[in-house]
Amino acid sequence: MVLPRLPHAAALALCVALLLPASAGASVTQCTVPSVAAATTGGTLPRTSARLKTREPVRILAIGSSTTAGVGSGGAGFAHRLGPKIKARWPDKAIEVIVSGVSGETASGAAGRLAGELAQHRPTLVVWQLGTNDANFGVSAEAFRATVGAGLAAIRRANADALLVDPQFSRWAEGSTRTAEFAGIVASEGARAGVPVVRRYQAMYQLALSNRSAFDGLISFDGLHLTAAGHECMAQQVAGTILRTARR
Repeated sequence: MVLPRLPHAAALALCVALLLPASAGASVTQCTVPSVAAATTGGTLPRTSARLKTREPVRILAIGSSTTAGVGSGGAGFAHRLGPKIKARWPDKAIEVIVSGVSGETASGAAGRLAGELAQHRPTLVVWQLGTNDANFGVSAEAFRATVGAGLAAIRRANADALLVDPQFSRWAEGSTRTAEFAGIVASEGARAGVPVVRRYQAMYQLALSNRSAFDGLISFDGLHLTAAGHECMAQQVAGTILRTARR
C-alpha cells in the first residue's frame, strides 16, 4: 500500500506500509548484474538489529535526491523496493518505509530537511543517499564533509541508526575525479561515525571497466539517472547491506 504525503512538484514523499505478504508490490524488474547488487560490509545498526530480532516494528526513512525519489525507475525506485526485500527475509516483522526524495537536491538540502523528518517520523533507521549532485554542482569538498558530519550527528541525536549511500558512477562522472572524491568523503565520514556505507560508486565503476554494456543498461539515456534495472540492483545492494549488518 502506497500513501502519498505532502505532494510537491519537486519532491516525492511516500509512505509504504508493508502489512501485506512479502510479494505484494514487488517489481518484476530484475537485476542482471549481481556484482553491483552485492551487500557492503562495515558499520553497525544496533537499533535496527534489536528491533528485527523482536516483534517491534522497524520504520525506515529514505532521504536523498532524484535516485531516492525514483527518477528513471518507471514508478518504483530503489527506496520503494526496500521494504518488500527486507520483509522477504523477515516476513513476520512490521516494516514501514518513508520515502522522501527531492530531485536536484544536494546534501545540504536533505540535511536541512532532516530535523523535521526525524521529528515527524521518529525512524529506526535513516538511509541517506547523497553526494552525486554535490559533485556535479560544484559544492566544495569541505562544505560537503561538514554537511555529512552534521547530518549524521542529527540522526544520532534522534536516537536512530544511519546508513549512507555514496554517489553513483555514471557517464557524467567520467573524465573527472570529483565524484570519486565525494564517494571517499562519504566513506571516511561513515567510518568515523561507525555507520555502514553502501559503496555503489565502486561497484558501478568496476562494472563500467569490466562490462560496459551491462553498465550502460543500468544508466538511463541522460547519462546520469538509473534505469528500472539500476534501481533494482541498488535496492538489492542497500537491502542486503541492512540485512547483513543487522544480523551481526
